[in-house]
Amino acid sequence: MSQERDRAGTDLSALRIHREPEKSGGARGWLLLGAIMIVAAGAAAYFFAGRSLRPKKVDLVTASVVTEGQATTVLTATGYVEAERKADLSPKITSRITQLNVTEGSRVRKGEVVARLDHTDIDAQLSEARAAWVNARAELARQRSLRAEGLAPQSVLDSAVAQESSTRARVDYVRALLDYTEIRAPFAGVVTAKRAFVGEAVSPFGSSPSGGGSGGAIVTLVEFSSLYVGADVNESNLSRLAPSQPAEISLDAVPDKTYHGHLRQIVPAADRQKATVRVKVAIDDGDEKILPDLSARVAFTSEPTSGKIHRSRILVPKSALAASDGKTGVFRVVEGKARFLPVQAGGEVQGQVEVTSGLQGGEKLVAAPAAVHLREGDRVRTETESAG
Repeated sequence: MSQERDRAGTDLSALRIHREPEKSGGARGWLLLGAIMIVAAGAAAYFFAGRSLRPKKVDLVTASVVTEGQATTVLTATGYVEAERKADLSPKITSRITQLNVTEGSRVRKGEVVARLDHTDIDAQLSEARAAWVNARAELARQRSLRAEGLAPQSVLDSAVAQESSTRARVDYVRALLDYTEIRAPFAGVVTAKRAFVGEAVSPFGSSPSGGGSGGAIVTLVEFSSLYVGADVNESNLSRLAPSQPAEISLDAVPDKTYHGHLRQIVPAADRQKATVRVKVAIDDGDEKILPDLSARVAFTSEPTSGKIHRSRILVPKSALAASDGKTGVFRVVEGKARFLPVQAGGEVQGQVEVTSGLQGGEKLVAAPAAVHLREGDRVRTETESAG
């Protein structure tokens, strides 16, 4: 019995000894749990760090440069250069051109002979009319003498007076026809088109064999001092215009110069199909480069720009401005990173903000830095880069 008790005590002691491995296994569990938490914390830190280092997608805008006139523009319109005084010189009689003294670009004075027509048959008619007039005057003188002596009745004298008047009128008529053989300039101007040539037969209502499309016109004469720009303005925009509204005029043919003018007339008629009204814009500083029928753009301005010192303005969208450390500025993209550039902002112009200092114009800027919470040094990518 004593042996069995000893064995039982021994077994119980063995059970106590096996509790120590349980303690050591629990410690390893805590260590494993700690390791897992450390790894999870590291993964979370890596994830959030990765998100913070990921490039932000942004759109870019350009700092635009506009002139003083563009900045004060209230309305724009397109049209063509036209002339207030323009004439297609045509003959009053049918004849053949014997002399043409001008060509395209020729400058003529008022009354100057532009062309001469053949007048051989008119010379013969004039000689015949003069002879008849001479005979009628002689007959009238005889009848007056006879009537004074009582040798001729009053009716014969009256007939002689009428014949003299008729032949004299015939002479005047043929002289007028002779004058019609000389085509003279009705005003001083420049020949812009030559529609006939020497040797061609022309008439008041015909067209020359060379393709003249304006009746029997020989040349087209334009008074350049009367040039203006004719443009169509939408009827809903007429309220923006005032009498003598200042304007800047740009020609595609003269891209390096801006002309100045003013609203001369609003034509009192509207086009119901296009809902437009025609306006005439006078050119105040025109030169020889302005030609009829050139296309033109008119920018009506709120104040005259003629004679002012040329000044350019730099405009950026209001959304491109941002604040950083109490300063106003914009963000540029330099080597894939956002760089804050302080600027001095002025007033609003045409829905944008004028930048008075800090930019030269033409810079690429982040369009809306506040929308993506952009900060100095953030990595960014543009729409073009993300598409590639």
